Amino acid sequence: MKMRLLALLPAALLLAACNKETPPPAAPEKPADTAPAPAASIVKPVDIPAGYGYPGNRAEFQAWADAWQIDNITTAAWNLWAGMTSDSGQMWEGANLPVWETWCGISETFSKEGCVAGMTRPARAFQAASQIAHSARKAGLQLPADTNVVSFNKFNPSMAGYLAAQHPGPGGVQYSYTSMQSQVDLNAAWPQGTAVADRKVVDAPYQPDNGDAIGFAGMETKPVIFLVKASGLTPMPLWQGTQQSTTPANATPETWLTCVLLDPTNTGGPDTAPVVATPEQIKQAVPSPSLACQSYLYAPLSTIYSFRMDQADADNWNRNLANNGDQGQGLKAAAGDFGVLAGMHVNSKTIVNWTWETFWWQPGADAPNNFPGSKQGMTANVKGAWRNYAMCTAWNQTKGNASSEMVVCFNPFLETSSGIPAGQTSNCMSCHGVATFGAAAVSGTPPVNAATTMNYPASYTAPIDFSSNACTQSTPPGSQTCFADFTKTDFSWAMPGNARNDLPQPAAAPPAEAKK
Repeated sequence: MKMRLLALLPAALLLAACNKETPPPAAPEKPADTAPAPAASIVKPVDIPAGYGYPGNRAEFQAWADAWQIDNITTAAWNLWAGMTSDSGQMWEGANLPVWETWCGISETFSKEGCVAGMTRPARAFQAASQIAHSARKAGLQLPADTNVVSFNKFNPSMAGYLAAQHPGPGGVQYSYTSMQSQVDLNAAWPQGTAVADRKVVDAPYQPDNGDAIGFAGMETKPVIFLVKASGLTPMPLWQGTQQSTTPANATPETWLTCVLLDPTNTGGPDTAPVVATPEQIKQAVPSPSLACQSYLYAPLSTIYSFRMDQADADNWNRNLANNGDQGQGLKAAAGDFGVLAGMHVNSKTIVNWTWETFWWQPGADAPNNFPGSKQGMTANVKGAWRNYAMCTAWNQTKGNASSEMVVCFNPFLETSSGIPAGQTSNCMSCHGVATFGAAAVSGTPPVNAATTMNYPASYTAPIDFSSNACTQSTPPGSQTCFADFTKTDFSWAMPGNARNDLPQPAAAPPAEAKK
């Protein structure tokens, strides 16, 4: 235990430094007609407040996962959702920010400076969801074209502090988990014969409550964002199960048959149930040719979490759209439009293998057969539009240690693409358990020198032994890649996926000689 606490000190100290209030330096005198400089930071990362069972008791939570006490797991997961969606006390563009919106994103957390004590705006760097392209990148194939779900990552203060810190490794060397060069160096530094269980980064932080001192646990999130236009009625895909899709085997949001027309001008509250759209309302629908809507419901915008885009948000959205072939909704943004939260992956380091829960917008009735999850068991702590999200959990690979039945828990907005093997039978823990980085390799056109990783699991028919040196079900037939060739990243795909590529890059090819 002492070794674990020592390992957490760099992150804990950095977190304390980030949250410590220090007086600003005295400003130089200015002419009377000079306007004061704007504040350097206006969004300060804050953690989940007391009253929501966070960070939780590790021994208690682990016992629930081991015995698959699903009622207790469900209650804890809903309370975590309630805490991270509670009001942070901060505002942006006139709107209250929930706690998770104050957290730093990829750009801040993986910069050389790390996540600082504040940001000039909420971190919303729109990009195509990384898991959709993972397998294609490893195989050198073209990215799948069946979806362009827009997402990003956010990291709570303790996780951002942990990622920004230097961590001890083999030979007493300090390593940075946000640097690809440092990752490659760490993977090469393990002494021959190092046990697979020990080939890993320092665990992410967890500290329980201690008297009046509130504890903390590393948290990662992956929000999924759709666009709603400021005028007209924008169709929003509504999950109704794989059979309510034009391609049930890969039921991406673009293929769902039911859509909800969201109305920004409707003043109804978040508890307003969607109703069947009228012919006149359907005529007002914003054209979205990429969607497969065949039946329409109607609801006010208040039934989903939304934020109004400014010009910077709109430019960011359009840039991402252009870079990914204008897929997905195919809608271009303008200042005044709305970003809406379609779903979100959430994981917390309360237990050693993390708690896993994923949420998606599901107003009105739950999906048929409550697959892969539902709104059942939601606690009264969840308020407003946040009550319109369904959830499933994967705190264990199987339904308890005594069971061989695999847990199925995926996000319909994120894991339905053909780019993710067996996504619709997947679970979060098995997928993230193979998160790794390895040696550098040159690949791609133009060639890029980057750290390698393991593949996603090819199937989810049996649990993976994360401490075994045997090739696992995560490796394709004929591959000899095993855990011992890599360094495990404590279930975080964010580390290998977002590290700064500071490796030496191949020299550019010389220009072709001009024909004579």
